[in-house]
Amino acid sequence: MTSEQIFYLERWKQRMILELGEDGFAEYTSNLFLQGKQFHEALESILSPQGNLKEGDENLESGYIESIQHILKDVSGVQALESAVQHETLKYVGLLDCVAEYQGNLCVIDWKTSEKPKPLIRNTFDNPLQVVAYMGAINHDANYSFQVRCGLIVVAYKDGSPAHPHFMDTELCSQYWTKWLLRLEEYTKKEKNQNIQKPD
Repeated sequence: MTSEQIFYLERWKQRMILELGEDGFAEYTSNLFLQGKQFHEALESILSPQGNLKEGDENLESGYIESIQHILKDVSGVQALESAVQHETLKYVGLLDCVAEYQGNLCVIDWKTSEKPKPLIRNTFDNPLQVVAYMGAINHDANYSFQVRCGLIVVAYKDGSPAHPHFMDTELCSQYWTKWLLRLEEYTKKEKNQNIQKPD
């Protein structure tokens, strides 16, 4: 994260702690992570070749899963689910959510949950950088026999309101790829400087 992002995240955290207390904030964040994990597990069940929800997923079906129904109709040809990727040259790894066709375009799909509407791609903050990082890795990973040129960020809502899809065509992905490379370079320099400063 950039120093500006760290500042805003810390400010949000302090505001939430004031509102909820330390324990309340810990419970709040724990619940958010659990909901995200359950959402991804439910999606994996839906998008896998067997293609159905398991018994314990009814609560998700009424919210996040309902939220993405209109998008799932346009998703087909799943190539990868919850899959590890590695960019050996640039030395980073990741775990992508999904590679599938969306409206006929093979995409890295990143599924997100949110309590606030995110109708514009800029509302997703660094999510586009994450998508292009996965694309770069999968396109340079010998374990995958295909190339991906597009991305899709889907923001699902707990209340079941229609999810916002943010399609990233090749041109937009190229712009974000440039930003990702700059961010990666910053990180690499920072890591190198920290390693130099550490005594043996």
